[in-house]
Amino acid sequence: MNAAFNRLHLATRIHFALLRELGEGVDVGRMLRQRDYADEVIAVCRGLGDFMLVEMADRFDEATAAESARKHMAQASQRARLALAQIPRRTAGSTPQAMDWSAQTSGFGVTRAMADLASPLIKAVPTIRWPAPSRRDDAR
Repeated sequence: MNAAFNRLHLATRIHFALLRELGEGVDVGRMLRQRDYADEVIAVCRGLGDFMLVEMADRFDEATAAESARKHMAQASQRARLALAQIPRRTAGSTPQAMDWSAQTSGFGVTRAMADLASPLIKAVPTIRWPAPSRRDDAR
């Protein structure tokens, strides 16, 4: 449910509950526009001690806080977009890259030719010889 509609619905219910309880209602439009007036109405609802009024006042307060946070986040997002728009962008062709190195590569890094692998700098891995089995195991 939309937060603004939820606030309007709760303010209207509070109005009719106070009208029934006290014989006097509240200005719903003013409650939605002015936070101070809404806080006073919420304080009256909580002061009466009626469970239904207290719950509606709490829900109205939560809905107002959520809508306020949503508006704040929208404003912050708009400011961030404007700030990002001010950052100069680099065009795609502004820094030419040499592509001749990529002719002999696999795409996972620079590939070396087979002739380079046979250079004398690369030594063969020595063969590991395992020790012969001990004679003690054979004697059993």
